[in-house]
Amino acid sequence: MKPIEITAPALPPGITAITLWPFIFYQPGSQNDLPLRCHEWFHWRHAMRWGVLPWYAAYVLMKPFYRGARTPLHPFEAPAYALQQQIIDMQAAGESLDGPLAKLGMA
Repeated sequence: MKPIEITAPALPPGITAITLWPFIFYQPGSQNDLPLRCHEWFHWRHAMRWGVLPWYAAYVLMKPFYRGARTPLHPFEAPAYALQQQIIDMQAAGESLDGPLAKLGMA
């Protein structure tokens, strides 16, 4: 099973992409940003492992403690941002992305 990726005509200010299982919505022009896609796919897979409703409930309940949803300190955001940075670093080094993409189910 894979997410349904959609380019939305507009997202709220400051949001480039958002995962609302089973969808991932992207701001126009952002769907080709591979590190961002990996970040969102990480959220999508994480929600599947937890169960969609428990994942969203936990995410929202923790949100006030981490000054907003997109902060890299949020326990659900930190690994997604780390993966996003890993992909950026691997692209810059010219390394193969086969491993991380396969782990996400993107390959």
